[in-house]
Amino acid sequence: MFGADKTYLSISINDGVIKVAQATSLGVLEKAARASFDPAVGVDEAAKTLKSLLGGFNRNASVICAIPANAATAKSIEVPSTDPEEIKSIINLQSSRHTPYSREEVLISYINLGMNASNNTRLLLVIVHRDMVKERIAIIEKAGLNVDKILFVPEAQARFYVKALNLKKDAPVCGVIDFSLNTTGFIVVGRGSLIFMRPIPVGIKNLMEGPEAVAKLQEEVGKSMDSFAQEDGGDLPASYVVTTDHEAVRSILPTLKENLGSEFTPNPFVNFVKGSKAARKKLQSDFGDDSFLDVIACAFTAAKCEVNLMPEEMILKKTVERQSREAIWSGVAAVLIMVLIGAMIYSNIYFKDTFLNKNLREQFLPQRTQVQELQERMSKAKVVRGYIKNRMVTLDIIHELYTITPHTIYLNNIAMEEDGTVTIDGISDSMSQVFSYVKALNDSSMFKEAKTRSTATKKDNGKDVAAFEIEFKVVNLKEPA
Repeated sequence: MFGADKTYLSISINDGVIKVAQATSLGVLEKAARASFDPAVGVDEAAKTLKSLLGGFNRNASVICAIPANAATAKSIEVPSTDPEEIKSIINLQSSRHTPYSREEVLISYINLGMNASNNTRLLLVIVHRDMVKERIAIIEKAGLNVDKILFVPEAQARFYVKALNLKKDAPVCGVIDFSLNTTGFIVVGRGSLIFMRPIPVGIKNLMEGPEAVAKLQEEVGKSMDSFAQEDGGDLPASYVVTTDHEAVRSILPTLKENLGSEFTPNPFVNFVKGSKAARKKLQSDFGDDSFLDVIACAFTAAKCEVNLMPEEMILKKTVERQSREAIWSGVAAVLIMVLIGAMIYSNIYFKDTFLNKNLREQFLPQRTQVQELQERMSKAKVVRGYIKNRMVTLDIIHELYTITPHTIYLNNIAMEEDGTVTIDGISDSMSQVFSYVKALNDSSMFKEAKTRSTATKKDNGKDVAAFEIEFKVVNLKEPA
């Protein structure tokens, strides 16, 4: 139903509530769980709460961190370009106009909404504060998981209902209202994706407390409609799909319809979720006061979402790790191929030599030249094998550095001289960590004579960090034969 089958572990951390869903991209929900925590307790306690939820979940699944609407800013803009690289440059220059933070303090992504009549590209710009994302990543990592993608919940919800309702790109815009425990998401779907979103600080919990919350919700939905009309300039949705079938929600829909003049139709997301009866029943009974559409939609549509709010340094780190693994496997494959070739050559030589010794030596004594040629081939194979073995030193150095280097130290450059001298430079949270790192290098069986060539303190993203340059030698480095 939703693309290639892959298992995802989707996690939402928002407003003191942690939600986890294990689902596949084919629309099958396998497991869901929820727990509350005090947002003031800090990252460690939140990580403990998350870790306690993960029993029975597949920790090898790809991990998605879901960023909710109330943690981000979304703005529809136009840029005078259709080239992806130019669009990125324009966004980087214009981002300060849409947020009070500097470019270094925020993470930016966007959804391409296509070209307008003026041949400009329309974008839905998504901006989120870097610290908010890093805090969620820290909680997930302390719980023993590694984040693979960071998705924007409204986009995932929009793509979920585009597929569920079979909305074509030329279909009229459609509104989707998702009631969760503490908030309500107002989104508008058009052209096959999200074109507008606005978080409303009223949830099912508030609606159950009294009529004041209903009046507040009605006012906020009206403001959302006005904001969409001003920002998009097009027609308002003729109808709105309500994703939650809760009694408190059903009871206010006639009031919303009467006062706002629009149709509000319940079409719960559970209707489009496959899975065991137990999993579906849990969504409707145990979690009936909340919406799990945020985490489920992220899992179902992960392959199609355009917005990925992963920090650049994490993307680079994952790229280096992937390339290192690929390089190691390539090296292993090359060595195996050379071993097989050598074995074939050696076996060929062996059987020929045996045959010559037993039966044909005297008869073919004048053909010593052939034997000498075979010996030369064997020598060349040994030379090539030794050369490849020594070429693996670079990969061994990178692997050893990856093992020794703690997460609080970032390496900017690695340079190696022909005599085996390696120079690295980078930054650390503190100078004491740099000295501990030098000791760790000296303790390694592969390195020796590690020492700092220079240290300094500088600013990085508004934070004081220790910049350093360290030099050491590689033990028993040999030149290729």
